[in-house]
Amino acid sequence: MVRYAVMWKFKPSDGRSPKEIGEDVKEKYESLLGLVPGLKNIEVGINRNESATAYDAIMIADFETWEALADYKADSMRDNVIKYVETLIDVRARVEYER
Repeated sequence: MVRYAVMWKFKPSDGRSPKEIGEDVKEKYESLLGLVPGLKNIEVGINRNESATAYDAIMIADFETWEALADYKADSMRDNVIKYVETLIDVRARVEYER
C-alpha cells in the first residue's frame, strides 16, 4: 500500500478563516473517492491547533501501487481540485511512502 500525504498552510482568501478554507478543500478532495481509479481511501483533516508552527490541513490518500498514485496525479478530476487549491495555499509539504 502506498500512502500520499500533503499538508497545507492557507493564505487569507475572501475573508475566510483557514478552517473555513480547509472545510472547502476537504469537500473537494474527498469527493474524488470512487471517481478516480486506484484511489482506495482519502481523508482530509482540519487542524485545530493554533500554534504558529502548525499546518492548517492535511490530506492522506491510499493507493494499492505506485502506478495507481501516478495515475491519480495525472487524473483530470484531481487536476481540477489542484488548480483550485493552488490559489489558496501559502505553504505546501508532501510525503509519499510505502506502508
